[in-house]
Amino acid sequence: MKSIYINGQCYYQGDNGVLLPAVTTVLKATQSPESLKALSQWRNKVGEAEANKIAANSRRRGNALHKLIKEYMPGYSPQPDNSFIQPYWDSVQSVLKEIDDIKLVEQVVPNYVECYSGKVDLVARYQGIPHTIEWTTAEEPKRNIDKLYDKPLQLAAYTGAVNRYYSDRLFQSKINHGLIVVALPDKEAQIFRLNRTMLIENWYGWMNRLKFFQSIIAA
Repeated sequence: MKSIYINGQCYYQGDNGVLLPAVTTVLKATQSPESLKALSQWRNKVGEAEANKIAANSRRRGNALHKLIKEYMPGYSPQPDNSFIQPYWDSVQSVLKEIDDIKLVEQVVPNYVECYSGKVDLVARYQGIPHTIEWTTAEEPKRNIDKLYDKPLQLAAYTGAVNRYYSDRLFQSKINHGLIVVALPDKEAQIFRLNRTMLIENWYGWMNRLKFFQSIIAA
């Protein structure tokens, strides 16, 4: 699907030219006042230059890790070309060994029912069970799933899109499990599992954010 940017926001062009907002676009545009305040306070605390540096480094290592995983999935053995990403690549090795029956890698999936789209990191079996999987990086372990902020909503949105678009054509049933993998330097990756109940709960949260976004752009 072709990506199109409108006022700095990413959309994907689907069938008949319909424009579907990206999941990340929706989540960014509908952050709560509390989240925006916390982000502003953090930037003020560390300073604008340092905040920009931290954010740039986070994007850099995230992009590098995603690139390595994408190269790994067809069966290759990619090697990090920068020493800064090596610890994060080492961190996810135990998770990668548990993955097989790969269906989608970095694939844009449209949802024509709720009208959005998203680029899912991975759809595959993890420990024999179909999962939607998201990769992220952090410098320190997350104390709990709440510290992942909008990641669970993002995972639920992607899972919903995959289930709407593919139904049970990827596996013999729809996907009812999600995984958020947090790559850490010099530590085993931190794994957050979302079962069907958790995915449904986050799906409703995502629906509220999507409706809010639709009301914003309709105004």
